Amino acid sequence: MRLKDRVAIVTGSGSGFGEAMVKRFAEEGAAVVVADINGEAIEKVVGELKQAGHRALGFKVDVASRSELKELMTATVREFGRIDILVNNAGVVRPRPFFSMADEDWDVVLAVDLKGVFFCVQAAAEYMIKQNYGKIVNISSVAGTGASPFGGGGSPAGNINYASAKAGVILLTKTLARELGPSGINVNCVAPGFVVTPMTFTTRSKEQAETHLEARKKSCVMNRAGTLADIANAVLFLVSDESSFISGQLLCVDGGRTDRM
Repeated sequence: MRLKDRVAIVTGSGSGFGEAMVKRFAEEGAAVVVADINGEAIEKVVGELKQAGHRALGFKVDVASRSELKELMTATVREFGRIDILVNNAGVVRPRPFFSMADEDWDVVLAVDLKGVFFCVQAAAEYMIKQNYGKIVNISSVAGTGASPFGGGGSPAGNINYASAKAGVILLTKTLARELGPSGINVNCVAPGFVVTPMTFTTRSKEQAETHLEARKKSCVMNRAGTLADIANAVLFLVSDESSFISGQLLCVDGGRTDRM
């Protein structure tokens, strides 16, 4: 098993990408921490993991809070003895047209999607530095790599706040790789393309979501939407020792998006 005896924290793992990751990591032998802001979702995922015989801890946390993140790291080390893997997956969206985007729409997305990544790494890195080992993967998005028509295909508004935050995550990753590499810590970034997740439907009607899905299928060379497993498997590679000589890199898992190549 690729993650035998490793301890992994995944933020935003009560659903979507994060849930797929903690379950995949557990299958590969890791003890996992389901960190999310949704307590009910945490309870469900942790219950499923334990029922399958895996080691799992649930922790309710707001990644924009330094104090809560410190408590998360302390609880993880108390339960499992160490922190080997951190995946910064927690994120929010607030799509709004550019001219009507309010300060709150900008601030909440930047706080969770960018500042939250910085805070999480800061809280976990001290433990990784002590053991001279760590794997950090930050989840960006192809939205952070270039602009494409967001208003078409059933999308009701723009995503300039989200795209800006996710672009920041990419450069944050590269800078952290420089800072933490000498301490034996790999820092990489995954940029998912279009994948159907619960977030797909939070800002669209069912009809809009279906139209958006068809439009996104046509915009990549693989002619399909991505799956949660596609993302989880890519992240698994980067948190395993198979990627020990890879750091500061961006891996786009997007099926060959022609509008962002």
